[in-house]
Amino acid sequence: MTRDFAKRAWRGGARRLAVLALLGVGCKAGVCGGGGSGSGPLTEEERKAMPGVIAFISERAPQKDIWLVRPTGEETQLTRSPEEDFPGEPSPDGSSLVVVATAEIGGMHVEQLRLVSLASGETVMLSEPRGRSRNASWSPDGRWLVAESDAQGFSDVVRQEARAGAEVVRLATAKEGNFEPSVSPDGTQVAFVSSREGDPEIYVMKADGTDVRRLTAFHKEDMAPRWSPDGKWLSFVSDREGRVRVFVVKPDGSGLRAVSGSAVKGEEREPAWSPDGQKLAFVVRAEGEKARIWVANVAGGEPVALTDGKSVDDQPAWSPDGKYLVFPSDRTGDVELFLMRADGSGQTQLTKSKGADWLPRWFVSKAPPATKG
Repeated sequence: MTRDFAKRAWRGGARRLAVLALLGVGCKAGVCGGGGSGSGPLTEEERKAMPGVIAFISERAPQKDIWLVRPTGEETQLTRSPEEDFPGEPSPDGSSLVVVATAEIGGMHVEQLRLVSLASGETVMLSEPRGRSRNASWSPDGRWLVAESDAQGFSDVVRQEARAGAEVVRLATAKEGNFEPSVSPDGTQVAFVSSREGDPEIYVMKADGTDVRRLTAFHKEDMAPRWSPDGKWLSFVSDREGRVRVFVVKPDGSGLRAVSGSAVKGEEREPAWSPDGQKLAFVVRAEGEKARIWVANVAGGEPVALTDGKSVDDQPAWSPDGKYLVFPSDRTGDVELFLMRADGSGQTQLTKSKGADWLPRWFVSKAPPATKG
């Protein structure tokens, strides 16, 4: 399969890369922020002042497409391919978005990394279609990316320039598998998961693949490392305590701890760093409740529940100024995007089209949407 891959009619649905209705918890540890979903909505003036644009998956068509929406509600469709598209990271300058296009072909799951311009919709194929091509992470200057690939091994961490036909360099190549790379804010290091020593652990290496260091050592699974914007911490999720929780660790391996302390009960997932690196929003599911969004100060203190646990509230993403969050919720009977202030107040419905809208990415863009697609 080569370049005519994108023109083929794909059959069947691709695996969902994120699962709604997974988690949630209650207000036992902290005070529910700002009155939760019962507080008044955000004002029109407040929404007009919000920075950036939000990319998200919509299922309003038969396949999954990527749409863009302003905080004021104006929408436009970004991708229209026959494949199912999932939004990755925006480029550092906000001009384009990495997209993972997925399909089932002949009973095989296939993925391709693409780069889509927000201004023109022009698409650059960053990888050939293959079984594993995902989890791209940008260098801070936008010149290159790292990603997870099975082009030469079961699952390698690879590096390439952000253009079609660029040379692909293997950085982490252990045959047991290397996954979920994340580039440090200064571009000098890459965090990733590897099973090279028996079970998934968090590792850090230099951006050229040298000086590999293991940060975690436990007989359970450590997954999904993400750098804080200030580069002082890495967040990850782990089942080392018999339930999945959100942890942080410093890049030298010190300071490892759960961000919610002992106060929050239930399964924790979907950690999202605030732009200043001081807070983590995350999702928890506790017995008898649905998915609830919490926020914790990385420096310590009691976490705060931002939503009330009566609906599935999931996948929080921060506004570029750190004052707001966007999240999908099924509280209306359909999965739509909602906005709220960072304290949980002012919860306001953003999208209103039939079909699930989910997996939001909020960033400053040079080409925000102007009209509804």
